[in-house]
Amino acid sequence: MKLEGGRLLSTALTILVLFYVSLGQTESITGHHPFLVFDATGYSNKPDLSLHGIRSIRLAYTEEFGQDWYKHPNRLPDLQSVRTVATRKAQEKTDVVVIDIEHWPLTGPVKQVGASLAKYMTVLKWFRDAAPGVAIGYYGAPPIRDYERAILDPTSPGRQAWMEENDQIRTLSGAVDVLFPSLYTFSADRTGWKKYAIAQIEEARRSAGGKPVYVFLWPQYHPSNLSLGEDYLAADHWLLELETARTYADGLVIWGGWDLKRNTPLPWDDNAPWWRVTREFLTNSDRTPPAAPTIIEVF
Repeated sequence: MKLEGGRLLSTALTILVLFYVSLGQTESITGHHPFLVFDATGYSNKPDLSLHGIRSIRLAYTEEFGQDWYKHPNRLPDLQSVRTVATRKAQEKTDVVVIDIEHWPLTGPVKQVGASLAKYMTVLKWFRDAAPGVAIGYYGAPPIRDYERAILDPTSPGRQAWMEENDQIRTLSGAVDVLFPSLYTFSADRTGWKKYAIAQIEEARRSAGGKPVYVFLWPQYHPSNLSLGEDYLAADHWLLELETARTYADGLVIWGGWDLKRNTPLPWDDNAPWWRVTREFLTNSDRTPPAAPTIIEVF
């Protein structure tokens, strides 16, 4: 998709940058982050995964902020609802919360992107005010999730256009505490997935200012794949994804454990191949922090 309005942010968006700069750490952060693994799965009868070194993380889903508000694209959730959810999450003994609001578009005309950014920034501020001391980020963006353009040559027009779109939302990168790129699996093409994953992480690094980058992984295929959707990945495929995250990111969040067709939790299986691989990965991983990323100044 071509950007409308050129590469420069509109005056309104520039004002937004200045107004919200206090929301996040826009200065570069140096040093390493330890590699962390978080559990965001919904399995029933799940054991205590902290015994394997897996940390808890809380997701604040769109529906938790009120019924049907998200069906109106220009509407913000109710302020008190956001504060209530933030307070509840903060009381659940977690250091990190992921806000899962995905319906405000972050691509397209500058005016549309600016309006979406204003809403994302507003919810972030409301949430942070009610949950001080908790690290907060948005699921899936920034950067913008785009498989097709992420796997292109870095010098190609398509890849460059994708990077420009990510530049348009760098104010959000500057405001959040953590970036959570989504690296779900859309096909059995492992080579393509790895290229996509590395590109998404690189784009997150490019605007993160040294902030942690924790990627979302799902041991099942994305339901958009009509033939494989919700099937579990082969054990060695899942291991490839875990190892890729360890090599290039600061941590990973394991999502899943939910039957999307029935809208119910899946039963925990301690002998499931994905879990056996994960257990081995956690046991054998030396947890060496990744090399320090190249820091790009956030404007």
